[in-house]
Amino acid sequence: MNELPDTIFNRNKFLKTLPPSFDGVYDWSWTKGCFGKTKITPTDLDAIIERNGNFLVFETKTPGILVPQGQMILLNRLVDTRFFTIMIIWGKKYPEKFLTMFPNGEEREYFGIEEAKKIVKYWFNYADRQKRTKD
Repeated sequence: MNELPDTIFNRNKFLKTLPPSFDGVYDWSWTKGCFGKTKITPTDLDAIIERNGNFLVFETKTPGILVPQGQMILLNRLVDTRFFTIMIIWGKKYPEKFLTMFPNGEEREYFGIEEAKKIVKYWFNYADRQKRTKD
């Protein structure tokens, strides 16, 4: 894996923290110029779960790192659909601190793995009862 795209800012750290089932890096540079005169570039979500048409998105960051503006716009737009719950988690091994963005527009900050588990279980129980269908 000698060729990494320029979207990988810290090569050594990236190579040391590869996710499970890692199958390579996709180079999105071919999209440059496709989005008019904007600064739009593809972003990723670290994990997503679907249950009955409800979605739980996990975005993880190293403590102290902010969510980039473009990615934050995307996450807010997902919440606006009322189908998505977003957990922005700081801590790469386990949740040290996290912000949960609920489909009703509410946002709350929590701390620690036990609180994270409570939120995920809460989301699952909600999604399990809230079956969404195509109109």
